Amino acid sequence: MKSLTFIIPSRNNLKYLKQAYSSIRKNQSVEHEICIADDASTDGTWEWLQEIEKTDSKLQIHRNNGPERLGHTILYDTLISMARTEVVMIFHADMYLCPNADKEIDKYIEKGKVVSLTRIEPPLHPDGPEKVLKDFGIEPEEFDEEGLLEFLEEDKQGEDRVTEGVFAPWAIYKEDFQNVGGHDKLFRPQSKEDSDIFNRLHLNDVKFIQTWQGYVYHMTCRGSRF
Repeated sequence: MKSLTFIIPSRNNLKYLKQAYSSIRKNQSVEHEICIADDASTDGTWEWLQEIEKTDSKLQIHRNNGPERLGHTILYDTLISMARTEVVMIFHADMYLCPNADKEIDKYIEKGKVVSLTRIEPPLHPDGPEKVLKDFGIEPEEFDEEGLLEFLEEDKQGEDRVTEGVFAPWAIYKEDFQNVGGHDKLFRPQSKEDSDIFNRLHLNDVKFIQTWQGYVYHMTCRGSRF
C-alpha cells in the first residue's frame, strides 16, 4: 500500500497530540510520514516534537513562533507543502487512528477523490448519519482503548460499505488539493474553512467517499477549540 502524510496542526494540546502520534505509529500498516505544526504553544509541545524528531525519520515539524496563533487554516497548507508523499491526510490532534484505517484509505484513494474515515465519538454533540456515537472516554487518561478495539473487532462482521460523507479526517492527493488553491485565508484561524474547500473541491468534480470500515476515535473539542 502507498505511504501517506498525516497533517496535524496543534496548539496547547500536548497530551492529545502525544496520543494521536502514538496511535498512528502503533496502528499504521506501513511507515507513514507525519507532519506536525506547533502553533505558538506554551505547554512544551515544541520541546517534545524536537525530542521525537531525533528518532523518527518520517516526522517533519514546523513551528509558528507566535505569539499570535496562525490557526489550522494556515498551518494545514504549510504542512501539506512540506509533505513528501503524493497523498496527504488532514488529521486532528484529538484523534486516535484505529487499526487498518490506513488500509481503507489506500483501498479507495485515487486522483480526483477525497476519502474520509468514519468518526467514533462520545455523545457530546447530537447524533448524525455520518458518525458513530460511542463513549470510550474524552481524555487520554480515561481512554478505554481495549473497549474500542473490542468494538471494532465486532464491527468487522458488518458490510463493507461507503457513503458520500466528507469531513476530517480526510485524505486527498496533494495535487488535487493544490489545484483548488488549498484553504482560503479568509477563514483563518478557523471556522468554515472545511466547508469552503469541500465546496470548491466539489465544483472541481472531486468525488467524496466515506468508508465505514476505517475509523478514528475522536475525543471531540479537545483540539484547537479546547
